[in-house]
Amino acid sequence: MPKCSFCQKPYEFPRGLTYVLNDGTILHFCSSKCRKNFEMGRKNKKVKWVKKMKHAKEELIAEIKEESQAKEIKTEKKAVKEEKKDKKEEAEKK
Repeated sequence: MPKCSFCQKPYEFPRGLTYVLNDGTILHFCSSKCRKNFEMGRKNKKVKWVKKMKHAKEELIAEIKEESQAKEIKTEKKAVKEEKKDKKEEAEKK
C-alpha cells in the first residue's frame, strides 16, 4: 500500500497517481490536490491541511493506545477476580 508523497496518507494502489520524474524518482499521490500542490512547489510541512491531518492522526493513535491500556487493565482485574473465586471454592470444598 503506497503512501502519498505529499501528505503521507496511505491509499489503495489502484487509486491515486504515480508520477515519475526525469531522474527516475517515483512519487505517489493520493489525489490531484496533492499532485498540484507538489507541482506548485509547496512544502507539505507548511500547508495547513496537512498539519491538521497529521495532528488528527496523532490524536487518534494516542486515543487508541489509551483504550488498549484500559482494556488490558480490565482483563487483569477479571483474571484476579477469577483467581479469588477459585481459591474461595477450593477453601469451601475442604
